[in-house]
Amino acid sequence: MQFLVVGQWQGSASSRAMRLGDGATAIAADLPRASTTVVDVPTGAGDRLETAVARYTSVLAVADRVAEETGVASEPVLVVGGDGASVLGATVGLGPDTAFVRIAGSSGYRALNRAQPVAAETAALRILVDRADELFPALPVLPASSVVVAGVRGLDDAEDAALDRAGITRLDVDAATPDALAAAVDATGATSVFVHVDLDVLDPSEVDGLLEPVPFGLDGAGLVERIQAATRGRRLAGAALTGFAPVDPERAVDDLGVILRVVGALTSASRVA
Repeated sequence: MQFLVVGQWQGSASSRAMRLGDGATAIAADLPRASTTVVDVPTGAGDRLETAVARYTSVLAVADRVAEETGVASEPVLVVGGDGASVLGATVGLGPDTAFVRIAGSSGYRALNRAQPVAAETAALRILVDRADELFPALPVLPASSVVVAGVRGLDDAEDAALDRAGITRLDVDAATPDALAAAVDATGATSVFVHVDLDVLDPSEVDGLLEPVPFGLDGAGLVERIQAATRGRRLAGAALTGFAPVDPERAVDDLGVILRVVGALTSASRVA
């Protein structure tokens, strides 16, 4: 597996978003150096250019750079973010036989509306499935029937309704058992899978470095089980791990045990034919 370290913060809505770059750097320190590439992230916030996406120019620049690196990779790529929109460019090259599995506490399916621009990570899945043609033109559009969202909790009614209208399979955290997740991926008919894990799926007791912790999430072992269920019997086309935002280096070390087990589960899946 090849690793892309993407310390993007511009896709986050948090006032503490720059901690996401520190999180990506902390994880990168434990990755094999020869297989790791660091993607440069703009220093500025960027401009939305009258689009529906806040800080659009910076998010677009990073997505294009990730797409370039993914497009020439000889092995599956694991994007290590950064905010949840760091995943965008990693979907280049995904074919119709690939399921996209988002294991996260949030849906990533906020509405795109120019009158009320949103942070890219809150609409990352919407951007991939249902966006205006001029937004992120280099990215493929994912068919909603190939998408599974698992582990979500606390969605508002508008997001629930939008996911239902799109036909995206959603498993709330209590329903997202390993067996249920495996069955949902089976139902897509896919032979390969892309897995995006956002650490907000974890309970705050598991990882301290979360910008918007929400109680009643998964524990670390449960997250690993769900990654294994989502990838069982399928080729891993790629993956992303996002959302680590440590307060300081010392507390980052305390979280890395759980996070590196997640990295291990994803890299193990990449070795399964």
